[in-house]
Amino acid sequence: MEALTTILFLTVGISLIVLTNRRSREIKLSNIQSGLLTPHLDAALRNGDSGAIVTLCHNYDDSSLGRIVKAVILRADAISGSDGVRSEALQLLLEQAASREIERVRRGLAILRAIAVTSAPIGVALGGLVANSATGRADISDALIYAAGGCILSMLAFLANKDLSAKADAEQEAVEDLCDHLHGLLLSRRPESPATPTPTSDAVAQTVSLRSLSPR
Repeated sequence: MEALTTILFLTVGISLIVLTNRRSREIKLSNIQSGLLTPHLDAALRNGDSGAIVTLCHNYDDSSLGRIVKAVILRADAISGSDGVRSEALQLLLEQAASREIERVRRGLAILRAIAVTSAPIGVALGGLVANSATGRADISDALIYAAGGCILSMLAFLANKDLSAKADAEQEAVEDLCDHLHGLLLSRRPESPATPTPTSDAVAQTVSLRSLSPR
């Protein structure tokens, strides 16, 4: 039992560290790539076609901004109608893409919270079981080690969750700011297809369709 408990605590501790480091690196890399992409993307959205913009964003696949643009650009260019109708439709598209990015950024926080909440009680429970069946000082020491190990894991998970939550909050705010910036740039683009002006009823229908896809 001692060996299994030690392996369990070590596995949880290593998983906690790996998860926190991976998520932190992903957020940092996204910030760096979004900063590098922004000036090129601004020019491309003003002057380039959709295909060139998608190709550009493929070079920044680790960027939240790049993923959002790839998710919305083709559908955004297909939206026609008055500026008011287009603005609302673009807002819905961007909100959908942003919600996926925010969910991606916050992935792993629930696991850290679960570790923080459960590790200490599990460690104390295991320690209590060992202490109840103790036959010598070694067993008492093991019981104390289990209880202390669970409390240490809980503390580490709590600190990791606090640090990663702060980074995720900052990234969420950055994603929302990027979407506001994109909204203005996309609204200034005109639909690529120079066909006959689309009746307002069709534009409204497009907006209603987009709204039906947005999360409830």
